[in-house]
Amino acid sequence: MSKKSKVVIGIVLIAAILMIAVVPFMAFKMVNPILGYQLERIEQFKADGNAKWHLLTLTTWLVSFFYPFWGTMSVLAGIIVLGVTKALYRGEVWARAVALVCLAVPSMGGAYMIVPWMNFVGTKEGGFPPAVIIMMVGLIPYFAILLADKGDMKQKFVDFCAFMMLGVTAAYSFANGHAAFRVLYGHPSRPMFGEGIAITYFGWVGLWFAVGLLVAAIYKLGKRKESGWYLMLIGGAIAMVVSGAVHYVRHATVDYLFGSLMGLSLVVMALIPLFKERLLAAYEE
Repeated sequence: MSKKSKVVIGIVLIAAILMIAVVPFMAFKMVNPILGYQLERIEQFKADGNAKWHLLTLTTWLVSFFYPFWGTMSVLAGIIVLGVTKALYRGEVWARAVALVCLAVPSMGGAYMIVPWMNFVGTKEGGFPPAVIIMMVGLIPYFAILLADKGDMKQKFVDFCAFMMLGVTAAYSFANGHAAFRVLYGHPSRPMFGEGIAITYFGWVGLWFAVGLLVAAIYKLGKRKESGWYLMLIGGAIAMVVSGAVHYVRHATVDYLFGSLMGLSLVVMALIPLFKERLLAAYEE
């Protein structure tokens, strides 16, 4: 194995240890500070007669569920990475695919955790968001594996762009699906649908379905399988259509518009002949 490859394996091993021993504790530690300021804002909204306090009440439960969820998933993914490191060291394609998916876990989780922290703790206390560290624990080895590919610069460019947008779109779709769920079930009109609220059901289910397809695409394209190309194309199309529909009906923020554009970027890349050819090119073990 080359010196460069040994460095990559070292980076992956360090990341796996951090995913197990550091990330979950950081995730759990962020919960109470966020909830404290959320509860404070709920009381302020109530005092001001602002109906948005209903949405924040559900948000407190979602934060206290998903932060530990992503922290725990990071531990499980880290254990898996340690388990496949020997095969990854030998250059086996399946181990590369497994490692990429597992390293995407803290990357996606950290990306999700940034916004609630910034909205509540960051606006009050400032400082560096711990979620960025969680995200980087996954991203650094994720791209190290991709850029260690023995292919030429075109291959590295295609892999970098495609796998980056697969991860970014999956993370953004998860966050937008989370927001859609929060609006759907936290809205004061529930169990009835308020005006423009029914579309959020479509957004919640559709976007989380897209997340599953895009994560599967990371695994399949990590093995250079044609099924991964189809998953990328279909997952991107679903993210584009669902996010676009929610934005068209509600357009309260630009989040769903950005999500739709991310999905579109995957569709465009999948349909470019060079990208398809390179994504499915045989990987040299």
